[in-house]
Amino acid sequence: MENVKELIEKNYEIPVFEAEKIKNAYKIKTDKGYLCFKSSNYDYEQFKFIINAIEYLYYRGFKGVLLPYKTIKGDNFIKKDNGYGYLCSWIDSREADFKNPIELKMCLDTLGDLHLLSRGFKVDFHAKGRDQYGKWVKRFKKRCDELLYFKVIIKSKDEISDFDDIYLKCFDAHYRQALKSVKDLENSNYFDIMEEHKRKSCICHHDTANHNFLITSNLDMYMIDFDYCILDSHLHDLSSIIIRNLKYGNWDFDVLEFILSIYCNKIPINKDEIYLIFCFMQFPQDFWQVGLQYYVEKQPWDEDFFVRKLKRIAEDSKDRMSFLKDFEQRLKEGQYGDFS
Repeated sequence: MENVKELIEKNYEIPVFEAEKIKNAYKIKTDKGYLCFKSSNYDYEQFKFIINAIEYLYYRGFKGVLLPYKTIKGDNFIKKDNGYGYLCSWIDSREADFKNPIELKMCLDTLGDLHLLSRGFKVDFHAKGRDQYGKWVKRFKKRCDELLYFKVIIKSKDEISDFDDIYLKCFDAHYRQALKSVKDLENSNYFDIMEEHKRKSCICHHDTANHNFLITSNLDMYMIDFDYCILDSHLHDLSSIIIRNLKYGNWDFDVLEFILSIYCNKIPINKDEIYLIFCFMQFPQDFWQVGLQYYVEKQPWDEDFFVRKLKRIAEDSKDRMSFLKDFEQRLKEGQYGDFS
């Protein structure tokens, strides 16, 4: 990309002393202290959607977001050689630890505030793929087709790799679960519930990993990296953060119930919505994703890395499937009513 120093000095008239790349952002040393330059390769409408979402949250009173600085022309982001970027404050902080219940509670409170304060967000332009209300079924069906495509690729090979062999052995169980996720959603009140949620028009962060929750020494919390934010039900983010806290050896109903009880102090969840969370959790996202990375995206990772990643998913699948079976039975028995 273009020289970050030149970009910032030209567009913001802020002297830059140093520019250090950290993950997908730059830590910028200036006479105003440290600032952050965040960029992506999205097109104009996609990037504008992200910036508008951040600004909407800020001006609605959400304290956990960093407002983009204005350029000398009064714009809130700039064009770079391949995409767009914006400047904001750099926060001295650390990533949240989901295994610490106090920090997990802070994350859930912050996420609930984001969903509540983002209500009413709308844009007057089209940003492709950003409105995802009512599209779980369509998206999961597409991914079911992609799973079959991965299998066709394996079957068409003259030589099977170690990754291919493990993927094929795990395929049928995960594919059946993917199909069940779709069927259960179709037989639920999903579409009616989504129509109700769509009227609230909520921002979904769409990447609720622990590294996107930052905690300062004063115990202030910020959410960062809104690159994937969309319009969708708050249940999407809630389901995702539940999965992140349960997978890889932590399939525990106490954890599930802790997350639901904390989040529902912000936004109550009824029993039909809990069933949608179950349906969302059923889809084997990690199994599909590693297949996509290997067979389609062809990520530049070595074979051993892919095999380790797939083995971890495979080793977790037995406990995962047992948990989901138990979860479904508890739902049928009416053990989960409304959380409020």
